[in-house]
Amino acid sequence: MSLQQSLAIVLQVRDHGDSDKIVTVYTPEHGKIVLIAKGAKRSKKRFVNKLELFSLLSMQFSPSRHSSLMRLDQADLLNPFPGLRENYELYIAASLLCELVLHWTREQDSDEELFRLLAWALEGLVMEGGGVNRTIIFFHVKMLDILGYRPDLAGCLDCRVLGAPGVLYRFSPLRNGLVCSRCEPQATANTQPLSIQTIQLLRRAQDMEQGKLERLQFPLAATQEAIALLKRYDNHLLQREVQSWNFLR
Repeated sequence: MSLQQSLAIVLQVRDHGDSDKIVTVYTPEHGKIVLIAKGAKRSKKRFVNKLELFSLLSMQFSPSRHSSLMRLDQADLLNPFPGLRENYELYIAASLLCELVLHWTREQDSDEELFRLLAWALEGLVMEGGGVNRTIIFFHVKMLDILGYRPDLAGCLDCRVLGAPGVLYRFSPLRNGLVCSRCEPQATANTQPLSIQTIQLLRRAQDMEQGKLERLQFPLAATQEAIALLKRYDNHLLQREVQSWNFLR
């Protein structure tokens, strides 16, 4: 098969045998693809310090005629995001972003917008410093939009009202939207309480242009509620646990 070239962000790296590595990347043209890097563990030139989590690469690879596993022939390091490896909190946050893309996407199902979002979020983690959870929230909200799983936060799914005095709201992953205490007085399992402030901030994040998201400030309580909601939503829709959530502070 002919040699192909693409940008790629490394999502996962695993050892394979004595000398090879299996590398999962996300690319703008091909989506998520899995490659074998022959001799990568012994490489002194071709792959040394390149096949690391989060790294942005320009790579050359050969598709296989017989399987979805492709052969990685060359990789040039464009941005290693070294700051993400020098700080525990940043490392966990970047790991979470990559794990989300790993689990939420299918092989060879491309989405250039998602690739750009991931690159933007990794760069944002380095630049944000203390705004780690905020970057995670922005990335996750926009990722769900891109993939077609946008939560319905416009109002209660039954009465369509939001903000009625004295009414409490919960998010139901099963119904993909809000329910209010007036329509469902008894809280059901797997629902997540949300304040009006958190709901309004998440709605603004959904509708705001990516380049303007840094203007949006999440207080601590809203951050905690939003993170809890997104983690619960992942577990429900993916039917598996995203491990990196467990290490996030």
